[in-house]
Amino acid sequence: MKTQTMLAQLCALAVLVAPLGLSGADNADLAAQLGLSRYVEPVFPDAARLDGFSAGHVTVAVKHNARGEPIDMLVLAATHPTMAEAALRAVREWRFTPSSNPADLVTHTMRIGFRMQGVVVFPFGKNLAEDMVEAATGSSRLRESVTVPRVQALVRKPKALEQPMPKYPAALAPRQVEGTAAVRFYVDQDGRVRLPELIEATSPEFAEAALAAVAQWRYEPPQEGGRRIVATDLWTFKFAANN
Repeated sequence: MKTQTMLAQLCALAVLVAPLGLSGADNADLAAQLGLSRYVEPVFPDAARLDGFSAGHVTVAVKHNARGEPIDMLVLAATHPTMAEAALRAVREWRFTPSSNPADLVTHTMRIGFRMQGVVVFPFGKNLAEDMVEAATGSSRLRESVTVPRVQALVRKPKALEQPMPKYPAALAPRQVEGTAAVRFYVDQDGRVRLPELIEATSPEFAEAALAAVAQWRYEPPQEGGRRIVATDLWTFKFAANN
């Protein structure tokens, strides 16, 4: 059956970041916040230090499976390439609390703050002492949200190279059910679809069909200002058995 599609309401994605961990005893608090059963602290990279960086940050989106194992990680912003590498190396070793509940399998977006002394927490909400520290260290940038541009807003919109549409679920064919499924995803610097996530669906079958199709999509690399970037998109699929 032919699946009708329509582009849903799109806007730039402002990523809200979760506070990250201190070393030592505070790791237990971080693990509780992120639902981690295992936490490995990122290490400040020597290459960044040699390049003159004494601080920096990395914003990363992470998706894990029901066993709690990270299955996809995408850097959305980074002060230095080696900080991004250090963050990804650590996150690969993380383990989330196992769960088959879809609500627990959402994409986690977090910011890792690097300082020469180690990874630090920049929690939301500040007191006077924290304001003084921020003024001295410039750490306020760690609390800023990251804006990921939408595909349709780019001056040079990346062309879709592979874009198979979802198929109407065979299990629903006898009932002739109509419905929708909305999926949000990132397009990385190579044009691959990453971290597809269901926003809403009128049935699990439509959700599964939409996610399976979007996972196969491929674009030209998104670009802005002559450099490759990460972009985001949101599609709503309308399913009808007779067209």
